[in-house]
Amino acid sequence: MSNTSKIINHENVNGVNLSLQVDSRSNTPNSQRFTISYKNKEKKSKWPLKSLILAIIFNVIALFYVRISVQAMLIIIIVLSFLVFFWITHSVQSESVLVIPTVGVQSSVKYVFGREDYFVPWACIDDVIINEVIKLNRVLYFLTLIVKTGSTGQDTEPIKLIPLFKYTKPRLLMLETIYSELQELLTASSKLE
Repeated sequence: MSNTSKIINHENVNGVNLSLQVDSRSNTPNSQRFTISYKNKEKKSKWPLKSLILAIIFNVIALFYVRISVQAMLIIIIVLSFLVFFWITHSVQSESVLVIPTVGVQSSVKYVFGREDYFVPWACIDDVIINEVIKLNRVLYFLTLIVKTGSTGQDTEPIKLIPLFKYTKPRLLMLETIYSELQELLTASSKLE
């Protein structure tokens, strides 16, 4: 089981360093895994820790000067601790897409605790596109799967768009690399059918 891989380092749209790793496995013909992860985990921002310390200082000052009751203070501390817990457990470490022609595409999001997977069968994939999204004053690019859903009378939406790498938000350079290799896999498998 030999792997051939290449790595591309670039920033995402927020200026955070990302690393794209493309793995091709020889035990499964034409299968590829695209993994985008944060490159410098040791230099992560300490913003949540600073904000928690500021919130605790604010609460202590408010307790003495504004005369907030102890009950209100406990509610504020519980809400802040829940928000910090939610932020820690739901921060994304990496996103990956595993492509196995004639089987399907599996998209995975790895959190600090846990992982979320989404599988799309190969027969349902119509195409792969790079989609432009305008958000406030920025143009973001997303690699998107166009999926055919059932064309029954009950289904009002015959196609569905599934964005990939929506949490890491890589720049167009990384998305074009993934897009070109996915298009090669799609055209090669359509020639076999």
